[in-house]
Amino acid sequence: MPKRYSTKKRFFIIDGYAFLYRAHYALIRNPLITSYGLNTSALFGFSNMLMKLIKKENPDYIACAFDSKGKNFRHDIYPDYKANRSEMPEEMQEQLVHLWEILDFMNMPVIKKNGVEADDIIGTLAKNAKDKGLCTFIVSGDKDFTQLVDEDILLYAPGMRKTPDPIIYDAVKVEKKWGVPPQKIIDFLGLMGDSSDNIPGVAGVGPKTAAKLLLEYGTIENVLENAQNITNKRVQRGLSENSNNAIMSKKLVTIITDVELEFEIQDLIKHDIDYEKTSKKFIELESQALINMLQSLSSNRSEIKKNNDKKDYKIILSLEDLDDLIKTLLKSNQISFDLETTSLKPIDAEIVGISFSNKANLGWYIPLKYYEKNKNHFSNDDVTFVLNRLKKVFNDNSILKIGQNIKFDILILRYHGISVNGPIFDTLIAAHLINPISRSNSLSSLSLELLNYEMVPIEDLIGKGQNKITMDQVPLKATAFYAAEDADITFQLASILDEKLKSMDLFKIFSAIEIPLIEVLIEMEYLGTYVDVEFLRNISDKIKIKLIDLKNIIYNLSGEEFNINSTQQLANILFDILNLPKIKKRSTAEDVLIELSRKHELPKYLLEYRKYNKLKNTYLDTLPDQVNQKTGRIHTTFNQTIAATGRLSSTNPNFQNIPIRRKEGREIRIAFTAQDEGYKILSADYSQVELRIMAHLSRDKNLCNAFKNNEDVHSRTASNVFNVPMDNVSHEMRRVAKIVNFGIMYGAGPFRMSKELDLSISEAGKIINSYFEQYSGIKNYIEETIKKAKKDKFIKTILGRRRPVWDLDSDNGNRRKAAERMAVNMPIQGSAAELIKIAMINIFKDINNKNMASKMILQIHDELIFEYPQHEEEEIIAIVKKNMENALSLIIPLKVDFGVGLNWHEAH
Repeated sequence: MPKRYSTKKRFFIIDGYAFLYRAHYALIRNPLITSYGLNTSALFGFSNMLMKLIKKENPDYIACAFDSKGKNFRHDIYPDYKANRSEMPEEMQEQLVHLWEILDFMNMPVIKKNGVEADDIIGTLAKNAKDKGLCTFIVSGDKDFTQLVDEDILLYAPGMRKTPDPIIYDAVKVEKKWGVPPQKIIDFLGLMGDSSDNIPGVAGVGPKTAAKLLLEYGTIENVLENAQNITNKRVQRGLSENSNNAIMSKKLVTIITDVELEFEIQDLIKHDIDYEKTSKKFIELESQALINMLQSLSSNRSEIKKNNDKKDYKIILSLEDLDDLIKTLLKSNQISFDLETTSLKPIDAEIVGISFSNKANLGWYIPLKYYEKNKNHFSNDDVTFVLNRLKKVFNDNSILKIGQNIKFDILILRYHGISVNGPIFDTLIAAHLINPISRSNSLSSLSLELLNYEMVPIEDLIGKGQNKITMDQVPLKATAFYAAEDADITFQLASILDEKLKSMDLFKIFSAIEIPLIEVLIEMEYLGTYVDVEFLRNISDKIKIKLIDLKNIIYNLSGEEFNINSTQQLANILFDILNLPKIKKRSTAEDVLIELSRKHELPKYLLEYRKYNKLKNTYLDTLPDQVNQKTGRIHTTFNQTIAATGRLSSTNPNFQNIPIRRKEGREIRIAFTAQDEGYKILSADYSQVELRIMAHLSRDKNLCNAFKNNEDVHSRTASNVFNVPMDNVSHEMRRVAKIVNFGIMYGAGPFRMSKELDLSISEAGKIINSYFEQYSGIKNYIEETIKKAKKDKFIKTILGRRRPVWDLDSDNGNRRKAAERMAVNMPIQGSAAELIKIAMINIFKDINNKNMASKMILQIHDELIFEYPQHEEEEIIAIVKKNMENALSLIIPLKVDFGVGLNWHEAH
């Protein structure tokens, strides 16, 4: 802050709606949405900016100015003023009621006045504050305010993400930025005009020309009088033809400074925030980050616990202390534990230390590897020694073990030869079941939300800019507090989450499906999957040649070479060079290229190129790098807490997305083979499981009978919809029926179905109507499900897994339709996910009970893959078939398709 203003009291006035819009559009691609469906992007950005401002500047006076609804005096001057402005987005309008509450709780004056704009309120307050001897800072990025800048009025432009520090414009900076001093800005803006406000200005005059003209002639009036003397013919013509627009534009951009306001400057003294009410509001908005920022402002943090408050964390550095801790843990009914490691990949992770807790605010940390230590504390190999000492704790069946993402820790312990026995509780899985669409179920987020306690970020303990170092390079004291706090908070969260699960009737799914599944997934991740690396490289080489050929075809059709992967260069070829119609503006997305391929050959080859390129870069060239050197296998991570429907996903690598529609994609499966001689691959895939669940949920007579009679359901649908005998169903009829069967299940309407079927909307609508005539039970199910979801605000699977649903009453048709599709599909997809999880648990138990060598190695959507010795083939098929087909009791039979072979491709 300039020194000459330090002796004056400072008034900060905020351009309200400008910042609200800026916040909303900053997060337009990744909006912040609560579990109950409220978009909070604008609220988050505005509140965050306001609190940062208060913390950084500590104003003496503060206020927020907002426009009022309706027209103002500028519309009397020019009826088309701001005519190009669209209405505030619905999702922003929904946030306003919350914004006014936040500002009220923060004791922030809000000033509006009919007939004028926020700019005029700000200008008037700035002049009034100057008369009272204050220094005013106009918090805005709008250049219009630079006309007000003088010694006591400055423009305070908050920073952006890349340049976080604010820019404070005084007269010198204004002239440097725009080429004219503040007193000439009104004329400058009048000449330029402003497209965002639909202010015409003078055609052909941009910022450089405007500044040059004003420096030479002084005012806009003098510029117009001397228009004939200007040598640039385009500018001369613009001035001659637009003189009236120029004068009118000057009036439109002039900020008035004599608005009659109800507020006096003395009314705008900054008052303390009501931290309790504001904190509750931020909790309601599910924004831990705002609670965090609020805490940093609060001088009396009674509503948010301080870090280190009554914390009793100990570092175990002697054998005596270690043995005492073990005795304490063995006497406990439940404990939490957490490993600090050098890697997030379990098979590669070294254990840096272990933390425990068995009581709120109590924690222990056992360091095993850290850079300050010159010698081992416990033995020549601290890791092995301590783990062997702790084995009796981990093996004890009577102790409940609690963890946040406990699978990660148990798997690492397994790699070190330690089994974790007895009941377990995973706080991450519990939190995900309770709110499956939460933006974050991290430990720190849950701590703020459920304990109202802010955990210490590791960056605060080790210093900023150190995020790339591993935990064994962090100072011991910092690691110890960080780790013990993790164990402590995890322990505290377990009881709260346990109660929530029970109150929401989710505990059975948690205890009978998700927790037992952890053991299954640990085994699968530990075993990994064998992949023939050489085979993948050979396919990659073939596709490389294919891509070169496609590239040459594309260049020939385009008439020039360009970067095919650049959307801008591609758009130039398609829409400027070839003059193809602009669908979705200048989009080059897949659906656009499909439509354009009907008009030109090039888009067809572009789609081919993209598919092969993705296949090569995503799978063929990356899977070999994922093979672990110790085991020769790929060890993916299965995730239970990513998909809101409950479906499993896999990462590093993602096996769920291996393409199967084209020959080259299917060939990738050939590389997935048995590692040992005499072993084979078994693939077991549920047959049309989601349609079967739809039949069960809807009780539709025709669909149920098709499955009970073991008919080809798509042919039966075609027969019913097209009113032809089954024997007369053509291949095309069956294709249409298949698309309709799955489309209805995913909530597709006539428009979407017309795209899938390549029919007119009218024709697609007739097919859908015919479908619902034949399958009235499905129509009733869809209507009743949506009706119930509107009432309950959530939907459930067969076993009771929940997902919140919002927007079913939205005025926005697209959002309402999306919510309806979600309401119809989630019970089906979620029930299918539970079905295969139950099957996996029961198959795993049978294999272990019979001490078989067969192993389950992968789960891909509705398919399970096994590696087995040939002599166990008959037995493993019987076990898999029995457990998959009896996982849930439905009113129609479940069917599983099997295949065996030397690789996944053969088996599938």
